[in-house]
Amino acid sequence: MSSLAAGSKKHLTRFPDEYIWLALCAVALMLAYAWGDFNLLTILTMANIWAVFAVSWDILSGYTGQISFGHAFFIGVGGYVSALCSIALTPHVPMPWLVVASILLAGAAAALGGVLLALPAVRLHGPYLSLMTLVAAAVAERVVRILKLQSTGAEGAITGLPNFGFVPNQVFSYSAAFVLAISLLLVILARSRIGKIFQAIRESEQAAAAAGINTAKYKILAFAVSGFVAGAAGAFYAHYLGSVAPASHFLLDISVFCIVASVLGGMGTIIGPLAGSYLYILIQENFRPLGSWRFLALFLVALGVLFFLPRGYLTELRVRAFQLLQWALCKKPRST
Repeated sequence: MSSLAAGSKKHLTRFPDEYIWLALCAVALMLAYAWGDFNLLTILTMANIWAVFAVSWDILSGYTGQISFGHAFFIGVGGYVSALCSIALTPHVPMPWLVVASILLAGAAAALGGVLLALPAVRLHGPYLSLMTLVAAAVAERVVRILKLQSTGAEGAITGLPNFGFVPNQVFSYSAAFVLAISLLLVILARSRIGKIFQAIRESEQAAAAAGINTAKYKILAFAVSGFVAGAAGAFYAHYLGSVAPASHFLLDISVFCIVASVLGGMGTIIGPLAGSYLYILIQENFRPLGSWRFLALFLVALGVLFFLPRGYLTELRVRAFQLLQWALCKKPRST
């Protein structure tokens, strides 16, 4: 790597370009809204929701280094708590505050679940931690199927939830505001002192502890923050679908998606998983005519990114853009 590339990578964390990329994302979403194509808005609505899943994974695994293979645990907890809250609050709280209150309560419940999961997890590292999160999601799915809490469908499904309506433009605008607000808040957190501590734990937990950082406290905080965001997104997803079920919210594919989207865009950046999510969903939808073979095509794309853009395509783009900016600012005009 050239000295310029090394310097660009080093100073990316100092230059707040995440806000610029978020602004570009907002512009792109507004253009899609203005275009008004029904199919495009439907696809992007789903991409917005799943992008929140990915950024919630990134603040825990990409920033703090606590690799989770069972992120669907938080998403499922959020979905079911929101459904139960909606049923309980329907006679007392009008729309749209019913949905807002359910989403916030679901996020709080998932954050509590994150804390409870983190208490034993702080003593685990590497594959043991990842395995524990995977088991937690699998156990939660089985418990929901067995208990069938307020179930109105097959195997623990709850249907008939209040949703956001059937107008694509309106639902899309809600999802776009949701993903942009969550991403902005996580970027602010990541650039704060807490975010720097998360990164210090990721780089070397022993060194962070030697520097006087209470690593256990901050790892628990990372689980709580990640759980809140994932739970709120799971609740939003449940109200978007109008139902919640083990097959939709505790699905292993969701946990895999969070990892793949983060790798595609660039882990430990927040905006990387955001960009990776859109790429993932758009590729998946454009390859839909291939049937089941589209997953092989997606795998090949992800493999290509791992080999040729190991830091993620957006991270590489950010580095190149920063290099170009450095070159433009440092270039001296020729004397005449």
